[in-house]
Amino acid sequence: MNWLFAYDHKFYESDEKVFSKTAFPYETWQRYLTHCDTLTVACRLYPFTKSKQAYSVSSGERVSFTAIPNPSSYAYFMPYNPAIQAMRKAVSQADAVIARLPSQIGFLAVKVARELGKPYAVEVVGDPKETYRLHGSLKAKLYAPVAKRTMLKTVAQAPFALYITEKELQTLYPTKGVQASCSNTELPDFVDDMLIEERKQRDLNQKIVFGMMGSLDSQYKGLDVAIKALARLQTELPPFEFRILGSGVSDKWKQLATESGLKESVIFCGTKPAHEVFDWLPDIDIYLQPSRTEGQGRSVIEAMAMGCPVITSNVGGMKELAETNMRFESENDAELAAIIVKLTENHALYIEQIERNYIKAQQFSKEVLIKKRKNHYQKFMNWIEGQNK
Repeated sequence: MNWLFAYDHKFYESDEKVFSKTAFPYETWQRYLTHCDTLTVACRLYPFTKSKQAYSVSSGERVSFTAIPNPSSYAYFMPYNPAIQAMRKAVSQADAVIARLPSQIGFLAVKVARELGKPYAVEVVGDPKETYRLHGSLKAKLYAPVAKRTMLKTVAQAPFALYITEKELQTLYPTKGVQASCSNTELPDFVDDMLIEERKQRDLNQKIVFGMMGSLDSQYKGLDVAIKALARLQTELPPFEFRILGSGVSDKWKQLATESGLKESVIFCGTKPAHEVFDWLPDIDIYLQPSRTEGQGRSVIEAMAMGCPVITSNVGGMKELAETNMRFESENDAELAAIIVKLTENHALYIEQIERNYIKAQQFSKEVLIKKRKNHYQKFMNWIEGQNK
């Protein structure tokens, strides 16, 4: 049996291998290969022109990739555009479709699967209305309500839906089908107690290292909010660094840091393969995630797993992760600054957050999530077999 996984993620091809910058190392595909013989990934596929150092190998045994032309142009609505033709070919060769949403390729895969009578399931990983609204371009803002309507209809009609949140996305985009909750953030073996105990002993009166992960090209990650909040605290806090891990162009952020008086304090760390993120996080004393929108908050979970106290905006699935007193209204840098002061001045609270977050993150252990996901897709398989009788 061959499954088709459809998502807008950008993959890069070189020397007969396919690479992914962040979310899709080869190990990711095992969650689907448990239930099928082969997996085809319908995606955006480009030739590799950069250094492979910060990328993970995504290709491997039983996994193939097929390129879908950009489906988001006006040609998307035309019956003979290349994206639809490519998707029809891919879906026709598959026995079942897994569409990760929101994504244009995912929506297109569902459309074609329904057209061809192929069984399909969806994975709900974000809110397209907020993503497009905060994209920056006028075209994206105008498309936001259209994307929301498409998402509502697609998820409602899906026979199976897997959500990455416990409640947040289920409330926004309910389904009439079989549903389950299972995060995409699959944590490796947990850090030993040595790091947790070492964190508790840190003296934040000497120096504080703040951290954040996210694309520098995405305005919705809220890096500007974090810089403005820290700029407010230059005379209130001990010496500090703000380290940012993520891809993209840093020029405008360096300019903002300079204008805010933080030129020497803000450090751009570039990108790292997924497994090396956990080597970067132990040096972070307090993790900040001031996003304007977020599906769940993968990097927040990763930071919590390493015992980091985290402060997040009050959006998306992050409302299910950080405690209420560690969340602030999106874009409110003054409120973020106030929480930072509260956390750094109260060592008992700092220790409490270390312990609380480490325990909370264990909900996302590989063992727990594999069991949840396997159970959901086994139901999907049973349904397919019942349909074929």
